[in-house]
Amino acid sequence: MKIFFVTHNAGKVREFKQILSGVAEVEQLNDDYPELRSDDPEEIVREAVKKLAEKYKKPVVAEDSGIFIKALNGFPGTCSAYTHKRIGLKGLLKLMEGIKDRNCEYRSAVGYCEPGKEAVSFLGTEKGTLAEKERGTNGFGHDPIFIPEGSSKTYGELDDVEEVKKFRRRAVLKLVEYLKK
Repeated sequence: MKIFFVTHNAGKVREFKQILSGVAEVEQLNDDYPELRSDDPEEIVREAVKKLAEKYKKPVVAEDSGIFIKALNGFPGTCSAYTHKRIGLKGLLKLMEGIKDRNCEYRSAVGYCEPGKEAVSFLGTEKGTLAEKERGTNGFGHDPIFIPEGSSKTYGELDDVEEVKKFRRRAVLKLVEYLKK
């Protein structure tokens, strides 16, 4: 079985290929998808893959992730990429100045759809805390400020950051189980 991963991120494609090895062949489809405005990342990817499966007449997968900060009522959430582009990590940390509750959660939603069928989605999460300042240069996005539960280091400080991220892997493993049925 071949599925098409709609993304511009080659790193995500490598990760998906590794996890889906033996279950499905993954090919990158370099395209954008219309993002529904919603606080629910699963709703966003379901809507996207449904439209893309019909457009390309192929089975497609898409992934959307974000960081949800408890003290900010889940902000930036599904707007993480946009927020990162506009105010960056410094701006986000400024919003958190003086706030003691730094609990947050990374969420990854993976959507899958075959042409003419209903879209499905799978959520993977990882709890953590927000650092007081940027630490480390590894990874991308919010990695220099996200400290995964059970660690004292940010993702940005970890050498094997892409291999230790659990939230996306959890969502993709749920897709694997679905595809095996």
